[in-house]
This record gives sequence, C-alpha cells and structure tokens, in this order.
Amino acid sequence: MVVRTSSLNSLKRFLPQIHQPLLLDARESQRLLDSIKNSFRKVLDKEHPWETNDGPTTQGTKPQKGNSTLSNPVPTSPLSSDTSSHQRPTDSHLRTILSHPLFQSIEHTKSVEAPQDPFKVFDYATSRGMMTPRRATGFLVKVQSQIKAAEPPNKIRQAMADSDAGLRVVQWLRASGAEHELHLLPDSEKLFCYLIPFMYAEGLEEIAWMWVGRLGKHMDEHGTALRGLLRAIVVRSKGWYPTEEIDLDGSYERVIRAKDILFPTRNQLVFNSFKKTWSNVSWFSTVFASDWAKPSVPLFEAFVDIGRHPLKMDLDVAHLDLHHPITPDHSAAVKYIATNVSADFELQTRRRVASLAFDTASRLKELGHTKEVSQIQHFLRSLDIGLSSAILNTLENKDSITAERYHHSLT
Repeated sequence: MVVRTSSLNSLKRFLPQIHQPLLLDARESQRLLDSIKNSFRKVLDKEHPWETNDGPTTQGTKPQKGNSTLSNPVPTSPLSSDTSSHQRPTDSHLRTILSHPLFQSIEHTKSVEAPQDPFKVFDYATSRGMMTPRRATGFLVKVQSQIKAAEPPNKIRQAMADSDAGLRVVQWLRASGAEHELHLLPDSEKLFCYLIPFMYAEGLEEIAWMWVGRLGKHMDEHGTALRGLLRAIVVRSKGWYPTEEIDLDGSYERVIRAKDILFPTRNQLVFNSFKKTWSNVSWFSTVFASDWAKPSVPLFEAFVDIGRHPLKMDLDVAHLDLHHPITPDHSAAVKYIATNVSADFELQTRRRVASLAFDTASRLKELGHTKEVSQIQHFLRSLDIGLSSAILNTLENKDSITAERYHHSLT
C-alpha cells in the first residue's frame, strides 16, 4: 500500500512548473530575438574588428601578407558590390572564403566527373547489402565492355582472367548465402550468361560444375536456373572470343560431363533442361556446321548417342548423321522425310526440317541421286514456309550455295 505524503504532493505540484514553456507575447519575442542578434554581432565584431580598405589595421589585428591567398582581390559580384570604405569584416571574410580557388575547383570537378569504376561500385553495393543478381550482371556487362574497348581481340581472355570480376561475384554469392539457393535466384539465366565466361577465364569452372550437381537435386518451379547454367557452360564458356575458332569438341565434352552428373534422373525438369542444352549444340553442329572445325569422331559419336538414347531426338540424329566428320550418312534423313511427308509441324520445327531437307538434297546431289532430289523439292514445297522458286531451283541446278545460305537464315 502506497502512502501519499504532503511532501510528495508538493513535489508533484512543483514538477509541472519546470516544464512549462515561457509564454511571451509578440513584442517580447521580438525583443528577445533582437537581443540575441546584437549579442551575436558583438562577438563577431570582437573576433573580426572593423577596418577600412585603405586605413591602418585596427589594434589587435595582424597585417596580412601580400602574397596571401585570402588577400587577393575578390571578383565583382552582388556580394561584393559595396565598395565603400566601411564594411563589416565578417562580410568580407565570408566573400573571401567563397571566392577561394578550392571551392571553385570542387565545382569544376563535379561538372567533368569521370565515370565510376565498376569495381568500386560493386564493392560499395556489396558492403552495404545492396547487391542483387541484376546488379551483378550489370557489373559483369560493364567490365566486359571495358575490356573489349581497351584490349585487342587476342588479349580479351587474358584480360578477363586478370580482372577477377567472376571471383568477386562468386564471393558475393557465397557470402550472401545465395550459392546454396541458386534455384531460387532471380534473373539467374542472364547472370550465368555473363558470369560463366569470366569463371572459365579465371579458372573457376569446377565451381560451376558443382552448381550443376546442386541444381540437379534442387530445381526451381520451371528449371530456368539449371537450363541457364547448362547453356552458359556448354555454349558460352569461352565467351565467343573473336579470334578463337569455334570448338565443337569442347561443347561435346561438356555435354557428356553434364549427362554423367545429372543422369539417370526421374526429374522431368532436369531431363528437359539437359535436352534443351543438347538441342542447342545439335543446332550448331548441323545448321551452322560450315562455321565450325570438324570435330573428333569419338566425341561426335558419343554426343549423337546421347541424342539416340536417352533423349530420342530422331530429327536431330538424322541431321547429325549427315554431318558425320568422316562418313556422312543420308539414310536416316531420307527415312525421316519419307515418314513425315504429311506431318503437320509447328513453324519452328518446319524450319528445322527444311534445313535437314536442304542438307539431304545437297548430299544426294553429290551422290548423283537425282530422283530423290526431286522428291525432296516436292517435300520442301509442302512445308509452306515461304520458299521462293529461286531457292527451290538450286536443288535442280545442283548449286548448293544458295541453299546453304538459306538454311543459315533459318535461325
């Protein structure tokens, strides 16, 4: 039980008075303001005594040196328009400060400020927890563009290796915990597209393969992360440097390694992601075959075997048989065309079938099978993909140059 005493009650009556604001009317408030201003002015006048432009220095002040920066004439401005002999020294002091070259140089520097260093921007954002996959991609794009602008084509890969840009991004993924949840990483496809070339140039490719195994066990809803990573590793790991010849063997080796890591699998998303990657390499191996050096036979055949089983890609396998590095075979292509004469293909598939038909016809012309060439010409017309008569006539005139250019344009 709390006993109320007279002392406590008197203290409660006293405390509110301490916090009561001082009530002033308008006149008293103005007087208080004037008093504060006058007091402040007196302190300034004491610290900076009055002086004239041509008179002797006031007692207590020191003469300024002739070569002092602060004694230089002040440019004419609204602040310095009062040229009378009597002026407050505080005003003169303020104008002297504002006209100092140091302040002018700061203003000039801002107007011609150089572009920010992407590495400093990346480190700043990372240290403050502001880094995101999209910003990391932007950082890699900027570094890549700077390297391409500064280095000759034959030194781009070495410059990428020396930059450590890929290492920076990998360290951020690891430190932020995103490396263990790559399947949930937003914008992962684009990030991998630019990150993987740097990682391969910097010798960090084994980390990428570790990610493949991890994503094979933890897939996102649509499998985009694994699909983007596989495509980047298989197709873009060399970064498409202009001076380097396209290497099918390297792509085949990486497809085979991915298959060994991911298969056997019961996960349909994993299967589809790998199938899409294999199809990309198959496209480059057939439609763009003339742009690549011929691959080694064992790697080529191992790649084609994956298409036969477990992928069962009959169209691609038939087309690949036509481009065997030593013994091209048209039998599977002819059989595929004959079996699907009346098939209703989707537009993209029709274009791929047209490319197969052109390559088949080219092979048959080399062997002198004119009758079969005529059948393929009829088949191409039935595809209804806008082929002109000039293109179709190349099959009869045994001129494969136009046909080759055409199937390049199908992409």
